[in-house]
Order: sequence, then structure tokens, then C-alpha cells
Amino acid sequence: MTTEFTGRRCARDVEGRLALGFIAACVAAGCRDQPPRPTAESAPPVAASSPAAVASASSAAPPAPSALPASPALPAPSARPLTEKEKQALATYKAALARGRLATKKQDFNAAIQAFTEAIAADPSDARALAERGFAHLTAGDSAAADGDFNAALAGAGDPELRSQIWFNLGLLRERAGDAEAARVAYANAHLLRPSAATRGKLAGRSTCTVEVRKADLEGAELVEGWTELLARIGTAEEAPGEATSEAAARERLCRPGSTWAANSPCAGDPPWIFSRDYMMFVHHSNHVVFPRKPDGLLVVKGGHSGGWPAHCHGIRSVSGSVEGGLLVVESTFDGAGAVYDGEVNGEMRCRDGASYRERTFYDASTGRAIVALRWPAGGEADVKVQGGQLVVSGGGCDERVRLGASVDVSTK
Repeated sequence: MTTEFTGRRCARDVEGRLALGFIAACVAAGCRDQPPRPTAESAPPVAASSPAAVASASSAAPPAPSALPASPALPAPSARPLTEKEKQALATYKAALARGRLATKKQDFNAAIQAFTEAIAADPSDARALAERGFAHLTAGDSAAADGDFNAALAGAGDPELRSQIWFNLGLLRERAGDAEAARVAYANAHLLRPSAATRGKLAGRSTCTVEVRKADLEGAELVEGWTELLARIGTAEEAPGEATSEAAARERLCRPGSTWAANSPCAGDPPWIFSRDYMMFVHHSNHVVFPRKPDGLLVVKGGHSGGWPAHCHGIRSVSGSVEGGLLVVESTFDGAGAVYDGEVNGEMRCRDGASYRERTFYDASTGRAIVALRWPAGGEADVKVQGGQLVVSGGGCDERVRLGASVDVSTK
């Protein structure tokens, strides 16, 4: 049995989008195996493979025009002409982009960031401008800003070569943060999209699987004795456990339709149940997945948050629970649409897209111990299933098997 809850999507205020393209920048360590030919317009690279390479990044040659996808920037002759407002936005975009590239070449990253920000303001949907600003943030040492730009660029980038470059940059960023597994996965995604000497170098002797596999530092499920204790753990002051004088009363407070937990009863169907609190005026849900055990007790997994304060532009998270191969499974899918806060325009909040991903965490139902957690990009090719006590991960460059063990005695009724 699988139970699922889907949170709400944050509202976005994104004005009309212009389809603007420009010459893609190349990884300083090499986007392809053969040296690229220089072009008339020199674009800064969007990645570098070492501190030394970062320092000399502006000298890297851009890819040959023949290797780039056709630009959809301007309307075809048969399409409608640009309005004066669109012409002005296009001119602003081109001028800001040129200033940003020149500043990057001079390693004046503050000026580059300011210029790319102006370009993005003219076209908030442009993935390449976001990627170049992310590179400027990366080389300037602002990891948080770089991460936001790379993820937002990844969400809007359709060109596989550009996506590969962005993933490579994310690998550099995660490597800098000391997260070896996340860095490996980023390089694996870059390699899957466009193999190169740079990606092969980063992945030498390592798995090319695009699924992030974590076995350490995982938060386990919590065992509670019954509904009264569950109410005490996940309820609020308005649902004081002292007001529930019995297990039945505690369950009624948590499960009744129209409660602060849900418009419909979260306990209406077969377990596992999803308790997702909607915090009043805020688009914010705190999700808990509850598995009843035999003969008694409940295992509670924190399913993460959906949404957030409106100004934070959080995306939407779907949470589900199931029992597979004798294990408890909690899956969440994060939709990054409108998940990145990008300032305010004319007093109005503006959000843009961020990265979307899926997560699956497997728990031992007898102890609540988290055995393994997986994460991969939404829409990726990975397939995950339990077979004979093993977790089999295939597709997306993966051929992985993780031994699970553990026996289960859970109720699904």
C-alpha cells in the first residue's frame, strides 16, 4: 500500500519570457576531448577543475560555433516582430551580458555578478546568464549564491552541453564543500550528458552512477507507543495531549476531517498515513509518515517540509510511504518550480525555478534504523527496486546493488 501527500506550490511572479541565446561557455579543464576552435566572441568558462584553473579561467577558449545548438533567440521571419518593450529588454540583456563576460575575463567578479544580474532581470528565464553568474559567484567564493544560480540554471537549461557544464560546476562546488558523494554524482551527471576528459578525470576509479547513495548520518524513524504519544510528538499547543484522555480520543484529534492537519482525514485510507500540518496563513507543511507496527506501536518518519514563508519561494514536495520487500520506504519528490527567491521587482516578489529531485529512504521496521537514502534528479533515468534482500539501482549510468537485510513486521491494514 502506498500513501501520498502533495503540498502546495508557491506563487510566482515572472513576467514575459524572452528566448535569448548566446555562445555557451566551456569547462576550463576541457568540455570535449579535442581542443575547441576560438570564435569571434570570447565567452568566459562556466567551470574550472582546480584553484589554478579558476585563476586562469578567462584564458580558456570557447567551443566552436558548429558544436553549439541553434539559438532560438530571435523570432523567425514569419513570427511577429518584437515590441518596443521587447527590443529594449533585448538590448539591455545583450549589453549587460557583454559587460559581465568582460568583467569575468578581468576577474572582476563583483562587477560581473552585477552585470549578469541585470541580464537576468531582462530575461529571468535565461539559463545561460544564470550559469555565468553562478560561475562568477563560484570564483568569488560565494558558495550559497553559486549553488542557487546553478540549480536555477539547471532547471531551465534544455541544451545537454550546457546542462553538462552546469553539473560540472555543481561538482566543483560540492567538492569545495567537502561532500565527496554529492560531487561524484554531479560529475556523473555531467559525464552522462557529455563525456569529456574533464569528467573522466573527476570520475577516475569511481562509479558513474547518477544516483546519490548515502548510508551514514541518516535520521532514523521514531518509535512511539500509541496515538497519545504521537499526538504529544507531532501535535501543537492547540492539540494538547492532556485533552486526549484515551488512545481513541488522541487518534480522533489527529485524524478527524477538518482538523488543522487536513481538510480530509489523513487516516481515511490504509496505512502508512501522511500527517501534513498546514500552518495557518503560511504555505508551509510539516510532513510525518506513520507506519503502524504489529502487535502495537507506531513508527514515525519526518517527511520534510513543503513550501515555506511566501517570501522564501519554496517549491512543492510530494511525500509518500510504502512497504517494499519487507522494508519501510519513504519517498519525496521535490518540484523546484518557483523555489528560488530572486529579489523583488516593483515591490513584487519574484521567484524562479530551482532543481527538482526525488529521494527514497529505506528503514528497518523492527528498529526504525535508516538503512540507505537515495537521491537523483527528477525525470532521471534511474530505476530503484528491492530484490532478494538487495536494493538494485539501474539506469542513468547505474548498476549498483546495496545489501539491505532486516526483517519486518508491519501492519498495512
